[in-house]
Amino acid sequence: MKNALGECIDIIIDKIKTVHEEAVLIYIDGLSDKNLIDRDMIAPIKSLNFNGDVERAVNVSFNTIKSPEQIISKVLDGNAILYYSNHPHALSIDLKKWDMRSVETPDAESVTRGPKESFTENILTNISLIRRKLRTPNLAIENKRIGHQTNTVVALVYLQDIVNQKVLTTIKEKLNQINTDAILETGYLEQYIEESPFKLFSGIGLTQKPDIVAAKILEGRVAILCDGTPHALTVPELFTEFLHKAEDFYNRTIYANFIRTLKILALILAILLPGIFVALITFSLEMIPFTFLTNFIQATKGTPFPEVVELLFLTVMFELLKEAGLRMPKAVGSAITIVGALILGDVAVSAGVVGAPSVIIIAISAVAGLMLSNLNEFLLIYRLIFILLGASMGIIGIGAGIVFMITQLVSTEVFGIPLLANFNKHEMKDTLWRYPLKKFKYRPFTLVNNNIKRRAD
Repeated sequence: MKNALGECIDIIIDKIKTVHEEAVLIYIDGLSDKNLIDRDMIAPIKSLNFNGDVERAVNVSFNTIKSPEQIISKVLDGNAILYYSNHPHALSIDLKKWDMRSVETPDAESVTRGPKESFTENILTNISLIRRKLRTPNLAIENKRIGHQTNTVVALVYLQDIVNQKVLTTIKEKLNQINTDAILETGYLEQYIEESPFKLFSGIGLTQKPDIVAAKILEGRVAILCDGTPHALTVPELFTEFLHKAEDFYNRTIYANFIRTLKILALILAILLPGIFVALITFSLEMIPFTFLTNFIQATKGTPFPEVVELLFLTVMFELLKEAGLRMPKAVGSAITIVGALILGDVAVSAGVVGAPSVIIIAISAVAGLMLSNLNEFLLIYRLIFILLGASMGIIGIGAGIVFMITQLVSTEVFGIPLLANFNKHEMKDTLWRYPLKKFKYRPFTLVNNNIKRRAD
């Protein structure tokens, strides 16, 4: 065991003398509970009443382990191993105990109505949070270990009678093909199982909230949990679901649809507004009302750069400020983002580097993008594309970009399911806008092949 585990300060290998024979105890300090080891393992076999029957003496449940490889694996998982001279096999006792974060409110998915609990870094805690939502014997949980060095526990969670079997089979095949040293986060898994690495949509959802995972599983999806991270993956994720939030189903229909309408408007503004602005200023001044045009000329008089350069500069600076705010401590990060944006915008306009209209356009586009935080990559890339298209070809370029974007979305498939497959008459009750919950009789036909009924008549 010393040769296998090394001379590490946290590897404890103790020899224990008993009344009859000698025992050896192996565990990792910090992963196993020392108090329970002393009380339930060491004390019974060192007692004067110990008769040599080690299986009867220990006060906790155990497993007999035969191979050295299994012993090493159990020790690294936090189990305690007991060898006894008279016993043919080693005993593995589950006495894990390590420091972990408690269930807290998710940082990135705050809600005003609905559950406010989030996943933790402990996969067993995360599974229990899902079990509390789905109290059914049909809930299936399959465990795998991935990573030659990390041996990370990965769990597939789904409902046996609802899950899309084709998607489940594909995920299992992709996970079995992973051959790497380490899996440290679900981001590793996402990159290994995604089908189109260079497209802006992976078709894989990401969340920290157990209620969202439970809702996805109920629609035939598969959830992927990874030990050591509070983020869960849900497969597959269609395009319109990036516009949905859990609160959409907790609030009444009118308010939920109002919020979804705002998100659709935010999606359009975040992608198209800077491009349309630079296209009009560069090629189509006659389309701008005279009053606005006069004010624009006054505001930009003396600025050295064309509009396209101003917009690109402000977009990059906003992203820099946003990333700086995310990486800084919470108490400082928000202040840096707000103060930095105000000072930068004001000074840039005062110094004549950029015009005030450009600052306003990028501010509106950026604020709209914050409503769709799970679409950051898509919004940023297409915002830049449309700025360049508008500057080079005007409104014709914007139109060509829209056609290209829609073509790409229509042609993209995620695990055999088209990205826009839910735009059909059966599923339009919950696509862009939501019908009342009473109208939801069936699960999505796109995802579920069997047990399609959501509720009885």
